[in-house]
Amino acid sequence: MMKRIFAIVLIVMMVFALAACDGGSKNTNETSPSNSAQVPADAQKLETNLWTLSYDAVWTYEEDDLSDDEEYSSVTLTIPEGDDSYVISADISASIEDPEDFRSYLDSYGFDAYEYAENNAYDLVNIGGVDCLMQEGNYWGEPCLRYFGRVENANATVLIVIMGEYEDAKVDTLLAGLSFNLTDIGNVDCPWPWNGEHFSAQDASVKAGEKTLSSKWIPFDESLVTSETFDHKVEVVGDKAYVITGGVLKQFAFDGKKLTFEKDVELEGEYEYITADKNGELWLSAFSEDLALVVDGEVVATYGDTDNVVMSPDGTWGISYFTSAECEKITIGGNNIDREPITFEELDTISEIFVDEKNIYVCGYALDESGHKVFVYDTDGNLQKILTDEDGEGLGSITYFTSTEDGYLGLDANMREVILWDADGKYVGAADDSDLFSTGYPWFCDGTITKDGNILVLLTDKRADNSAMELIAFTLGGF
Repeated sequence: MMKRIFAIVLIVMMVFALAACDGGSKNTNETSPSNSAQVPADAQKLETNLWTLSYDAVWTYEEDDLSDDEEYSSVTLTIPEGDDSYVISADISASIEDPEDFRSYLDSYGFDAYEYAENNAYDLVNIGGVDCLMQEGNYWGEPCLRYFGRVENANATVLIVIMGEYEDAKVDTLLAGLSFNLTDIGNVDCPWPWNGEHFSAQDASVKAGEKTLSSKWIPFDESLVTSETFDHKVEVVGDKAYVITGGVLKQFAFDGKKLTFEKDVELEGEYEYITADKNGELWLSAFSEDLALVVDGEVVATYGDTDNVVMSPDGTWGISYFTSAECEKITIGGNNIDREPITFEELDTISEIFVDEKNIYVCGYALDESGHKVFVYDTDGNLQKILTDEDGEGLGSITYFTSTEDGYLGLDANMREVILWDADGKYVGAADDSDLFSTGYPWFCDGTITKDGNILVLLTDKRADNSAMELIAFTLGGF
């Protein structure tokens, strides 16, 4: 029970940090600043580097609510109600920045980027001299109105967020007093994703200790553009590859040279983790979702009340975990799950777990505060060895780990390295991402053993022309 409470609290904190918005939004122009709104004659004035605002004294702000420099100007004004609440809150900001955030807003707030850029499919509202998209929705259950726009020649993005009673005429009056001061510098934004240059790479070989690692780029038949850096998983079953991206399970034909899309597997929920057993069965899991069994691209069974799950190669048992060192070892019997607690006492928090026939590999932060390491346990949870960096200290963030014929291999996403250890857990060497994969600043998302004994590695990286972040695959051999 305490594990569940801890996990739920952590999720809430993470969601707040990401400033996520809940659903139920709509994109309309039914609400816009009234043409009749007038700035009061006795208005107060606030001048920043990037905008000027004349506003009625009913609006207030604290000095801590104002930020202003050459590339970013913002303020939060409120019409207060009591000491700790407000009737309306208005965030106004302008940023001199590349278009990444603006394009992310399009996706987050329900606009189709292609329709916006190529077909002018959405009406725009002029706010302070900038043509903006408008979105009505809610933020944690509170009514919310957003205006956001891109001023390409100034390399600037503007965002206005009104929360509370945004239909009040005082909002129209406030926005009527806003004027953006954005200088035309002749900027031209990077291409949109559909016009950008897709990632490609040549075969490469790189020394890691005494080993020579080799890589081969495996293209998707259609480029997979994503706004999510981290949460992508992959498994291979025979001549099929299964990729979880954006909570969706995608099935590809995989011939060792190319990934050809076949279908999205129909699921009831959004999943984040996938394990393939030696029977060709897939096990899908995520915190707050039922454990799902997928066979031949179809869900055939579900098992409730698990967290993230990694299954054993024979598909009979697995580890259910979130971030706490207190986990569950689960055993599948028919339609039932038997559970027993298993605690990895040397860890403070867990990031990833992998299992094979003999061992449980737990990647996470050590309880003694010595950093991120790989802890190797037997299947009963008895510590066997600890894997570290070359100096015996912490690693970056291991996002994939497996045993090899004569040792171990890990993908360190923070350090952007493929690391090898020998059978005793001694550091052997590493290969850098740029040398091995021709990448710029990737994230190693996941890996899986293919039928020929290589590893299919899944990464994300920005294209060289900054037009998009792309999901990329390589086969890795030589270990």
